[in-house]
Amino acid sequence: AGAGAHAASVVHGSHARGSFGLTTAESGVLGRVALGKRLTSLITVFALFFAALVANLTYVQQIDASRIQNLPSNNHTIAKSAYVQRGAIITSDGVTLAESVQQADGTYLRNYPQGSLAQHTVGYVSTQYGSAGIEASMNETLTGHKDYSNWRSALYSMAGVSQSGSTVALTINSQIQRAAEQALEGYTGAIVVLDPKTGAVLAKASSPTYTVSELDAAIQGTNGELLDRTTQALYSPGSTFKAVTLSAALDSGTVTLGDVYYAGPSLEIGGAEVTNYGGNDYGSPTLREAFALSSNTAFAQVGTELGASTLVSYANAYGYGRKIGQDFDCLTSLMPDPSEMTEWETAWASCGQPVGQHESPAGPQTTVMQNAVVAQTIANGGVAMDPYVVDHVLSPEGVVTSQTTPRSLGQVISSQTADQMKEAMLGVVDHGTGRRAQVAGVQVAGKTGTAEVENGNINSFFIGFAPYDNPTLVISVCVEGQGEDVEGFAAGLAGQVLASALQVQASGAGS
Repeated sequence: AGAGAHAASVVHGSHARGSFGLTTAESGVLGRVALGKRLTSLITVFALFFAALVANLTYVQQIDASRIQNLPSNNHTIAKSAYVQRGAIITSDGVTLAESVQQADGTYLRNYPQGSLAQHTVGYVSTQYGSAGIEASMNETLTGHKDYSNWRSALYSMAGVSQSGSTVALTINSQIQRAAEQALEGYTGAIVVLDPKTGAVLAKASSPTYTVSELDAAIQGTNGELLDRTTQALYSPGSTFKAVTLSAALDSGTVTLGDVYYAGPSLEIGGAEVTNYGGNDYGSPTLREAFALSSNTAFAQVGTELGASTLVSYANAYGYGRKIGQDFDCLTSLMPDPSEMTEWETAWASCGQPVGQHESPAGPQTTVMQNAVVAQTIANGGVAMDPYVVDHVLSPEGVVTSQTTPRSLGQVISSQTADQMKEAMLGVVDHGTGRRAQVAGVQVAGKTGTAEVENGNINSFFIGFAPYDNPTLVISVCVEGQGEDVEGFAAGLAGQVLASALQVQASGAGS
């Protein structure tokens, strides 16, 4: 107890230095040091935040300003552009699809004089909804900007005088485009027409469509008017994919057109059944005739002989699994990973019906544009071309400042295989499932497709080209069933559009 008392007196005595109260000199010094450190840390954090803010503002307002100003969705820039004449968008045959008209107050109002013609391609520019289509992708070209391409424009630019935008000339022919849109009236679907040698898009129609004057209703509606079904919808291609399967099998030496195949109503492959559409029995035809009649059971056997890897490899060469379209957005068409495909799935994929359930997507799934490239490749001697919609750009003075150069996607199949495919596709339209695509006085080659989709509905497809001996037109058609029996409808629409387009070309208006 004595020791404890002594310890207590040491700790609490007047001479004790072992602990510090709030009022001691030591506590005051240390407190100020600690407070200083905290304040320094806080100031440092605020300084870093402020530096980051200044850096971000500098980047946005100086370094990245041009990109942000030219964003098609920048409504402030769109509003400012009302004071500068925006360039026109015209067709290959000189029809104006979009133009800026000066108003009484000096501003310019965007006008679409042809109504809904090629609307999904042209798009729109709106202070409320931004922009889409060519109006968006070619916004910088269409918007007035400084131009030093000639001395006159350079003088205006240096003087700060606003320059009108350049005119964008499309590859689309107004007459062929109108024929495609008229054929689709009353249907849901899409039509693409290409130049087989260059890949230039001559027509690109999607139904239902819209007009810019009714943009509010289209954006708020539920009928899918804004959806461009030529490039932004993926479909099961049905038997049009047999053109890929047959060309791959011929090119790889797996089959010949004279080979005979069982084409009865059903066949078990890989432990499951493959059936002909409608349960048809085609007996044992040559492969040439099985193609014309579109036998699933025959082509299921071809597909399994070919193998998943080779089938997918050729599909990818046609454009599946990669971006197509030089100057427009297009969904990538899909094929499964061949290592995940069962024998039964390979059989059905060869017929254009995706049935797989695995990590990679079921396939084939295609856009109407990709289907057009398949037909274009065959019509062009086996060389696939990357499609494009902008032909050239004209300065405000009418000088061509840029022109699109056709670009190849590669040699997909040999020219000999392409010739065999053309012969087989001629039989489809001559006496097979594509007779509705016939055009008086002209030989048409093609391939039909009927794809079974959800709720028992079917979609109708056709790909083809004309004239057979020297193709100048390629066509791809899709008609969605949506509860109606549309079997063969796509071939009929293709025949209508090809007849009109061939007349346009014969008159010289399509060149």
